[in-house]
Amino acid sequence: MAYHKVAIAGATGNVGPAIVKGLVDGGFAVTALSRSGKTDGLPSSVKTVRVNYDSQDSLATTPLSPLSQNTANKLPFIDAAIAAGVKRFLPSDFGSDIPGNANTAALPVFAGKVATAEYLKKKANDISYTTVINGLFLDWGLKLGFQLNVNGTTRLYDKPDRRISYTTLPDIGKAVANILKKPEETKNRAVYIQSAAVSQNELLAIAKKVKPGFKGETEKIDTEQILKDSYAGLEKGGEAIGGAMLGFITVSVFNEKYGANWDGKNDNELLGIKEKSKEELEVLVKSLG
Repeated sequence: MAYHKVAIAGATGNVGPAIVKGLVDGGFAVTALSRSGKTDGLPSSVKTVRVNYDSQDSLATTPLSPLSQNTANKLPFIDAAIAAGVKRFLPSDFGSDIPGNANTAALPVFAGKVATAEYLKKKANDISYTTVINGLFLDWGLKLGFQLNVNGTTRLYDKPDRRISYTTLPDIGKAVANILKKPEETKNRAVYIQSAAVSQNELLAIAKKVKPGFKGETEKIDTEQILKDSYAGLEKGGEAIGGAMLGFITVSVFNEKYGANWDGKNDNELLGIKEKSKEELEVLVKSLG
């Protein structure tokens, strides 16, 4: 049986607004859990409940199903969801292939997500779960110049002809809504989605076509060196930790040992995700400032 009521923590974060929109468009009754109780930027139909994220009792007073959350410490949310009778839990694991690639799971930046996955498996008799694996956010990454920099030098990682799976934020929101409409097909497993599987060189070629004046300057980067530097930064601690964590994420996306391509073996059809055509990618790249 499909769900109707959804509670989401982190509704105003990076991916939260897209998930909220996908759920609202999908006909769900959405409640946003918030420390402040603010509703900035949320659709008028979304109810906001002020909660204390550090208190299981506070979280458990919102008995909605399922619960998606986007905070660092997920275990209290899982316990609260069980206490509230929630049927399905979606952790905020939107990104790299932690379930299917041991190298990715071993990266320190994903330790919390691995712990969450293990805990959900342990609690599977009490609550079902679905993990969404979508790769790097396609639109968000392009705006930040991560895969392609239209305003400067593009950093080409390892093998720039290698295609990588990316997903736009709206497609992630749509996938979440459709997961909840197909609970049995998505129960207690990871689902894989992509808006496109495209290489950095393909993105460069698109930019040269649709962005007048684009110079296409590039710099070759070795992700194995990034990995070494990231472990060094982690050991150093302090301000170096942030850069180390970003380095680990970069490795998980661009180093071939860490997967990041599920072209032809994904759940797009099940979850109603249509891959972008070359023309649609051209429109996306052309829109970059």
